[in-house]
Amino acid sequence: MKYVANAVGLLAVAMFVLSYQQKKRRNIVLCNAASRALYVLQYILLGAFEGAVLDVVGIFASVAAQHKDSPFIKKYLKAVMVIVNLVIIASGLIMYKNVFSLLPMLGVLFHTGAFWFTKEKRIRIVSFFGSPFWLAYNLLSGAYGSAVGDVLSICSIGLAIYRYDIRKQEEKK
Repeated sequence: MKYVANAVGLLAVAMFVLSYQQKKRRNIVLCNAASRALYVLQYILLGAFEGAVLDVVGIFASVAAQHKDSPFIKKYLKAVMVIVNLVIIASGLIMYKNVFSLLPMLGVLFHTGAFWFTKEKRIRIVSFFGSPFWLAYNLLSGAYGSAVGDVLSICSIGLAIYRYDIRKQEEKK
């Protein structure tokens, strides 16, 4: 079962890495949500339930952020953002086993929190900070394929920051 879980995790990683190579905000968010669904399956197969629960919450947070320009969310943007973050924190605290079980909560806060930004550059930069928390959690929970993927994600986001943000600024000069 561990091999199946890690195979699902590697597929999730591929989707996650691909998400930050997307040029448009909508595609970044959609690829990220698909990746989270695969991560949920992986964590269930591994018995790493805090990761599974926080990824489910992360999917909903990503969807809410994707619809941030809808009339309702636009009208109550700050309240919705606060509620979404409180749900993430509450989920993390409910699933608390030890200090390491808080790592996915922090990862989700950064990854999904980034999606509330409009500028793709800010999405990539804030998302970058979520990956080290997931890396540590994956190593501790035995999701080694995902841990390798977290390293790839860090590299991918860094590459995207260079391609779309740094190089673009250099070309303008």
